[in-house]
Amino acid sequence: GDGMDMDAVPEPLTTAEGVAEFVVLAELSTALSERLGGWSTDGADPDSSATMVSLAARLGEHSAWWTERIPESVLLEGERTSASGSGRLAEVLGLLDVAASDRRAAVVPVLDRLVAYLGALAERLSPLGDAPARRTIRLVLADLEDRPG
Repeated sequence: GDGMDMDAVPEPLTTAEGVAEFVVLAELSTALSERLGGWSTDGADPDSSATMVSLAARLGEHSAWWTERIPESVLLEGERTSASGSGRLAEVLGLLDVAASDRRAAVVPVLDRLVAYLGALAERLSPLGDAPARRTIRLVLADLEDRPG
């Protein structure tokens, strides 16, 4: 290239931004886990219940991993609070308000979006300072590789 692609490097994530990202990811993973877990047991779509059980368990685990990445510093309390209950959460969960027979199909774009988002987030993390967060992203992406598609 002619150096143009240098401009495409995203701004590195600040600590405060990282806190906000991880809070949202933890809450999103929890909410998805609860929704899919509920789907797996309500009997409305028995064909997808095994898939939903598996995804719910994995997303629940991811939520714990994201929570571990959130610094408990008092200085960051404001960031944690303002990131909580993100509007993005309602938007994503809204995509899952579907008929029972469409559940599996509805989950696909939600997980695809999550995977794409994490890929973009990883590019904003520094290889050194953000190594634990990068590792978490790698683990989550590996865990979602065999997602329904």
